[in-house]
Amino acid sequence: MKKNIVIIFGGQSSEHEVSIKSAQSVLKFINKDKYNIKLIYIDKKGNWNLCTNINKLDNLVKITDTKIFDNCYTVFPILHGKNGEDGKIQGIFEMLNIPYVGCNVISSAIAMDKEFTKIVLNSVGIKQAKYISIKKNSYNLNETLIKVKKEIGYPCFIKPSNGGSSIGINKVYHEKELNKNIEEAFKYDNKVIIEECIYGREVEIGVLGNENPVISRVGEIIAGDDFYSYEAKYESKESIVKVPINISEKTYNLIKENALLAYQTLECRGLARIDFFIQNETNEIYLNEINTMPGFTNISMYPVLFSDIGIKYDVLIDKLIELSRK
Repeated sequence: MKKNIVIIFGGQSSEHEVSIKSAQSVLKFINKDKYNIKLIYIDKKGNWNLCTNINKLDNLVKITDTKIFDNCYTVFPILHGKNGEDGKIQGIFEMLNIPYVGCNVISSAIAMDKEFTKIVLNSVGIKQAKYISIKKNSYNLNETLIKVKKEIGYPCFIKPSNGGSSIGINKVYHEKELNKNIEEAFKYDNKVIIEECIYGREVEIGVLGNENPVISRVGEIIAGDDFYSYEAKYESKESIVKVPINISEKTYNLIKENALLAYQTLECRGLARIDFFIQNETNEIYLNEINTMPGFTNISMYPVLFSDIGIKYDVLIDKLIELSRK
């Protein structure tokens, strides 16, 4: 008997379009002989709609109750960013007692906020880039200029504290550029992180599972841009995905140990993609961020990492669905 699966995509975050692309890929590869699939499209206004054509998003029927979840085996919320990857929609599923793919409320919320991630992971000794955080309602340019010069230096990165897909993130080379880029980041969140620049390689590793997760080998995306921007992730033809990469066994083991420690410290479940920097001169490892619902497009790193170790896209989906029930 086929299992009833609800795939939710879209959402009100700045990663709306990325979510659509991810959902299109999952729908392409999911085993339709095993699952009855219903699609819920959350539009940019926050309306929930039953969708029959994911490629055109037409013939939408507005959803006004929870009957669509009746006899639902699990929900796959392929939502990135705010209101999807930050614990809010996970809270809805918890209240309705509906199984769902991915991390729980607290894990999602902490991993989504870059400052809280740093605070929690610093407590268990995971090395991360130095940073300062500023809030929109108390932002003072002169004070910020002084703190950046004293504690961070240039170049540095300006990031919305809550966000993903490198949206709103910019590399700043001089204090004259600081205010403009802080104001840009404030468009996406009321809290902004200013982070030191780690000169090195940005690499990624995937985690799959609950109590005893499987960890992939390490991958790297050679970006056409100065850093791995939104354009480099989803639009550039110059970005190249490499899995596995040429690193020492010692470095790989250190990345793997830190990834597992971060995953377990945040009590993640189901899946996560964890990004690290390898510092050029010292080979020191710095954790960059944890993505609790990484991209699932055909060029996204997470499915590529597991395909590399023999877990193909359709099998990966099956495993995530079953993990959601445990």
